[in-house]
Amino acid sequence: MIKGRPGGLLFLYLVWMLNRFIDYLNEQKLCKEDDRILLAVSGGIDSVVMAHHFKEAGYDCAIAHCNFQLRGEDSDLDEAFVRELSAFLEMPFFTKHFHVDEVARSKGISVQMAARELRYEWFGELLVDESLDLVATAHNKNDSVETFFLNLSRGSGIRGLKGISPSRGKIIRPLLFATRPQIESFQKSHKIKFREDRSNQETKYQRNKIRHDVLPVMEQINPGFMEVMAGNMERLGEVSEIYEQSIQRIRTDLFEEKQGKITIQTEKLSLLSPLHTWLYELFSPFGFTRLQCEGIEKIMNAGPGRQSISTTHRLFKDRDRMILVPAGTKTFERFYLDDPEKHSSLPFPMDMEVLERVELETIPDDPNTACLDLDEIQFPLLIRHWMHGDYFFPLGMEQSKKLSDFFVDEKVSVPEKDRTWIMASGKKIVWIMGYRIDHRFRITAKSSRVLRLRFQPDISP
Repeated sequence: MIKGRPGGLLFLYLVWMLNRFIDYLNEQKLCKEDDRILLAVSGGIDSVVMAHHFKEAGYDCAIAHCNFQLRGEDSDLDEAFVRELSAFLEMPFFTKHFHVDEVARSKGISVQMAARELRYEWFGELLVDESLDLVATAHNKNDSVETFFLNLSRGSGIRGLKGISPSRGKIIRPLLFATRPQIESFQKSHKIKFREDRSNQETKYQRNKIRHDVLPVMEQINPGFMEVMAGNMERLGEVSEIYEQSIQRIRTDLFEEKQGKITIQTEKLSLLSPLHTWLYELFSPFGFTRLQCEGIEKIMNAGPGRQSISTTHRLFKDRDRMILVPAGTKTFERFYLDDPEKHSSLPFPMDMEVLERVELETIPDDPNTACLDLDEIQFPLLIRHWMHGDYFFPLGMEQSKKLSDFFVDEKVSVPEKDRTWIMASGKKIVWIMGYRIDHRFRITAKSSRVLRLRFQPDISP
């Protein structure tokens, strides 16, 4: 807690610190004067100093404390301290206990990642339940530089080299203007109490190793290193904005989105240079890893049907273009039969032969075999999954029928329907494979040549 007021030059420095805090809020447009702000306070020096700054600046704030129960009695003492701080600052206090270890094990993620997810999920709930506007966290300039080096060591690219952003959605970071020594000076001069997390001194964590082993060496080389790095990261952030704008212009030019799918013209895409970098920047937002993005060049030059699947999307080659759809969507998976003697690889076994009409003694009564009037067919034949709005003329009927109605009449289950393949000639459906051919392509007395197709459907559950 603050104990008294210092005088002289020290007082001027502390006034500067508060004024710089207020100026930073305004410069970065982090909040408005009438915003109600939720302060994430752990009890450590940064978050406690942040809480005092908001109090001195006159903002309407509440305090939230997460008890992750990872440090035994110390975790409970942290909670008690923050509760006392909230009372002293006359701010509403919220706390919650989390079982971080259990969440980390169940999700297969690190304890740090689980704690982060739980923390921000709870903060979001508090914003809604308590009619609060923003969440403030106490990241400082040193934290941002540490993040730079962490990202640099992981190969994150230019996006990770701009450090920590002043805001993201409802999250604001109002202490990024201050270095850790400046925060410590403020704390000491005001005699502000705080809780020390002993794990901050352990170098088993990557961030702490950078904090205690890397940055002190850089500051020995250049005592003004933190300020130099802050300037570097600001410029890199501006370069990143230009970079992103350029990527977005190219993406808008090459990616045509319609009805839930994105079509990419491979000829235009292939003209970009350096291609491997462009492929990563264009496709990584869709969940593709750097290695997968390198493989996209092979898909561009492959025949129809070649595909790559990311955590969120599927990318298919479709003749002179590629198609990108959300993962789990098979609607736009396409294959082609170029002529009666040649076809590309298919996702199922299929035989194809051409017969003279006189050679066909009987028309098989087998839904997995189709006998079609070859002279009525326009190649290439397209094989795809069904789509809403599809219709055909079922064999024996002179009028059209929506496939959705046909599937209902045939009592086709949803999994079976999703696995069903459609064969089309131009814009006309030729065959609902495994069910019925189209009446317009049937064998008649006028037929002279027959295309006979036999396929083996997917019978997996």
